[in-house]
Amino acid sequence: MLKTYAAKLEERQIEALRELSRKTKIPQAELLRQAVDLLIAKWKADQERLEFLKRVDEDLEEDREAMERLARL
Repeated sequence: MLKTYAAKLEERQIEALRELSRKTKIPQAELLRQAVDLLIAKWKADQERLEFLKRVDEDLEEDREAMERLARL
């Protein structure tokens, strides 16, 4: 279900959107929906990447602590 959403864009963004729409024959509203979907997908991927890096850091810290304990034996 599509809903109306108003947002302010910079003039350069509006001009670029109009040109892209004209060249691709894709309505501006559809281009905006695609752009929002891409932004959401990028954000989710970034969050997954950050979570992965956090787990790697935690694992490395555990390994470092284990190596220190072994070195004291």
